[in-house]
Amino acid sequence: ATTIAFDGAIRFGGIPVAAGTYTLWTIPEADRWTVILNDKMYSWGVTYGGEAQRDPAADVAKVEVPVERGPLFEQFTISVEREPETALQLAWDEVRVRVPIEQ
Repeated sequence: ATTIAFDGAIRFGGIPVAAGTYTLWTIPEADRWTVILNDKMYSWGVTYGGEAQRDPAADVAKVEVPVERGPLFEQFTISVEREPETALQLAWDEVRVRVPIEQ
C-alpha cells in the first residue's frame, strides 16, 4: 500500500490528523473520489481478486473531493501542491483530485 508521513499534526480535508505514517487509499468515482488515511500498514493494497485489504476501523480520515480536469499526466502522480492552497494532489490522465492540507 502507498504510505504518507506527516512530521507534525495537520488537518487533512478539514479533519485533524496526528503526526505519523499512514496508508493512503482512494475510492475513485466519475465525479468525486474518497481519499482515506488509515493508520495500519499493509504489505499490499488490493488482492488479486480485487478486494482491498484496508481495515475501515483503522481509518483516521475519509474525505470526499471533487474530480477536476487538468493537464495530461501519463503516470499516476502523487504530489503536494502549494498553489492556490496547500493540497495533496493525485493525478492521472486528465483527472486530478486535491485534498487541502493545513498545519
